[in-house]
Amino acid sequence: MSGTEKCKVVKKSEQYYQSLFLHSPSAIFHLSSSALITKINPAASEMTGYGEEELLKKNFYSLFNKEDHRQLKQLFQLALSGQRVTVSMQFNYAVPNHPIVNVSVIPIQENDKVHEVIGIIEDITDQLKVSQLAMEDELTGLPNRRYLMEKLTASLASTTVRKEKLAVLFIDLDRFKLVNDTLGHYLGDQALKLVALRLRDALPDSAIITRVGGDEFVVLLPELENVNEAKQTAEKLLEEIRYPLLIDEYEFTLTGSIGIAIFPECAKDAESLIKSADAALYRAKADGGDANKLFQSEMRFLLHEKFYVENDLRRALERGEFSLYFQPQFDLKTNQYCGEEVLVRWNHPTEGLISPVKFLTVAEETGLIVSIGEWVLREACYQKKKLVNMGFPQVPMSVNLSLRQFLHRDIVKQVEGALHDSCLAPRLLELEVTESVTIDIDRTVNILNRLLALGVKISLDDFGTGYSSLQYVSQLPIQELKIDQSFVRNIGQGKQSEGIISMIINLAHYLEISVIAEGVETEQQLMFLQKQNCNKVQGYYYTKPLCMSDYQKYLRTKII
Repeated sequence: MSGTEKCKVVKKSEQYYQSLFLHSPSAIFHLSSSALITKINPAASEMTGYGEEELLKKNFYSLFNKEDHRQLKQLFQLALSGQRVTVSMQFNYAVPNHPIVNVSVIPIQENDKVHEVIGIIEDITDQLKVSQLAMEDELTGLPNRRYLMEKLTASLASTTVRKEKLAVLFIDLDRFKLVNDTLGHYLGDQALKLVALRLRDALPDSAIITRVGGDEFVVLLPELENVNEAKQTAEKLLEEIRYPLLIDEYEFTLTGSIGIAIFPECAKDAESLIKSADAALYRAKADGGDANKLFQSEMRFLLHEKFYVENDLRRALERGEFSLYFQPQFDLKTNQYCGEEVLVRWNHPTEGLISPVKFLTVAEETGLIVSIGEWVLREACYQKKKLVNMGFPQVPMSVNLSLRQFLHRDIVKQVEGALHDSCLAPRLLELEVTESVTIDIDRTVNILNRLLALGVKISLDDFGTGYSSLQYVSQLPIQELKIDQSFVRNIGQGKQSEGIISMIINLAHYLEISVIAEGVETEQQLMFLQKQNCNKVQGYYYTKPLCMSDYQKYLRTKII
């Protein structure tokens, strides 16, 4: 390259720099070897609020907080040694807020010697806000899934080097959709914010909690000493969730389910670890919720099974794959047949008879329980009418209403239509609702009273395992309490369940409510319930649930 060509290149570079210097939105400072400001661009005055003359009397360090001066001097020494360095810090002269800036120091060399330093201050506050928003859940202010994946991936790398353990806790609020459906999305959002705050405050400082979906949270527990530490943390979080919520004068209780996955035992990468925790969460929910489960390898199959169950369940009604089973109920004073409960079963075309434990949870989660429940109600009324027409005793028949079905706006019309179309006498139908209906007590009382006006009876199912308190029971217009089989199963094995059963029976009788116990299998259980003046029982002690043809045979041989 000739001397003339070199001169042209130098001039073009100088012109480019001058244009950048004048029009750059970043503040540019020419600095002496002692960091005195010798030249500035227009953006420097705009950013600092000082005029050119004032700035030319200042030292570059004075533009920043005193606690940052030491770091700045170190950076300046690096620049004087020929290194270009950039750091982020808070700027001291912006109005009204001190912005976060990138500070760059660039050495200008001549004959391998630094004779000047260029200082550039770039405001990155807006960039940080955008980045923060991309990593933050808008409702709760917690970090989001994107943040979780970045932190989890980084934590896995460092945990591997240090040969430590790490846990992922996948949290889901049980039946939270019902809060939105009954109390509205505003109260639902407030509940999520309050729960998020409780969970965050209950965790150690090293933990990270994120919101990854509607009512789903994921907790990262780094530097884990042992598996029990993760289990204890999960139980602590469940206690926080159970604590009653009071929002706009509404008081209600939630429960949660937690799946736990441990690195490196359960998975080797971030995505697989979260999937393992999700599989453990599904098992916790399938077991009734309000629990935590540690991931086991067979749980992966259960997660896939849930997918196939949901797909097949959507077609089961139109294919006629559901059938009803009947279990008789007996009066403990007379030992006479006095009623029956109707239970639904799924006859899968390839899997055979599928237990309700497998499919009802999925049906509830997907909303399919509403259409399934309506079919059960109508079919049960038709079949009960057939039994009456065949001359069998005219005793009440109990049909379960799921919470979603109960909350359906047309539930009263559905019951009325099933009775009308089947010509079944209303006194022969008893509707069982679970304690979870008390989540909105005023609406529940209104619906129950409208159902009672049809002439049917109301029973409160699974009493003692859900939401309701003694106060709620006294407000509900019910005729019967059903003691859950989990209490009956423990009769003879400890005083706790027996004490609860005795309390329930005494409470119900004081309120002039009848009591029935389900799941009776032994003579010992029967004798205890009889001694406690329980009114009715049902269970395998008498017979397992039977299909319609077998139930008719049972009634003919055992009853009539």
